[in-house]
Formats: sequence, structure tokens, C-alpha cells
Amino acid sequence: MSSLWMTVEPKLGCTQLMLTSPGPGTLLKARLSPTPRRPGGLSMLLEALAAWEGSSLTAVVDADAEDVQRHPDAWARLVGETRGLAHVTVEWSSPASWPRQRFFEGMGDFSSARRLLSRNILGVTP
Repeated sequence: MSSLWMTVEPKLGCTQLMLTSPGPGTLLKARLSPTPRRPGGLSMLLEALAAWEGSSLTAVVDADAEDVQRHPDAWARLVGETRGLAHVTVEWSSPASWPRQRFFEGMGDFSSARRLLSRNILGVTP
């Protein structure tokens, strides 16, 4: 059972999703309403995708996204509804806060290594 990875990007007019899997890469791209119309909508969607693929799913929510900044309580509630799901994990992430590792800067360009990992692990080309 391989793992699925999903990005959740709450924007002002919509929420963008991208589901990826090692090997085949991108499985699904979607642009949905800004938030689910019914309680539990996010957890039902994530559970259904994990069940469909027969795999565990890790979703990463962009904590710096426009809609999260405008409605933090609503997004905290949505993410909170996913706690306790058997095959689903949801994490907050802030891409802007990832630390730069200056130690490695003088070692040259590793962009081909990043592409190799991205392509072979997630099946996507950066």
C-alpha cells in the first residue's frame, strides 16, 4: 500500500487540490468551492480518495494561503474534523518558512537531483 500525497491550497475564490502518488505521479487536479458546503466535507473527500486508491493519504494545507489568512478559524475547524481518520493525515505547512540550508549553497547546483527525486518518488517534474 503506497502513500498518496495531496496539496490543499485555499485561495480566495476556490480551493485547489492536487493528488499525487509515487510512480504514476499526478492522479487528480481539482478546483473546488472555497470551503465545503456541508460539515465534514473535507474529511469525507480525503477518506473517499484514500479508499478509492486503497492507500493512506497525507494532505498538506498551505497555512500561508490567502483564504486561510482571512478565515483561520474556519480552516482550523475543517482540518480539525479530519483528526482520527484511519488512513488520512492532514498537516499544516508554510512554504515561506522552510529554512534555507546555507551549508549546502557552496556545493553546486543540485537541480538535476531534485528533478530525479521528484520524478521517481512522486512522478512529477518540478
